[in-house]
Amino acid sequence: MADELKPFACTYQFDGRPIAITVEARSWEEVPARLRAIGMMAVVNGELVTEVSAGIIGEGLGRALAAVKYLSGGRGR
Repeated sequence: MADELKPFACTYQFDGRPIAITVEARSWEEVPARLRAIGMMAVVNGELVTEVSAGIIGEGLGRALAAVKYLSGGRGR
């Protein structure tokens, strides 16, 4: 169905780091028009076909890895 909105993964740079967002649009070509409508330039990476929840264990693991990175002198999330 052509009128159905699909989620597209997009990225933009902020403070030297890539930030990911999801934009809903009818087609790949419509995504940049929607980004311009909100005053934003980003790279359209593709249609988002699924989202996977990391759950409580994955969330905890992600935070632990970020803490280790921070404590070892790297940048945190």
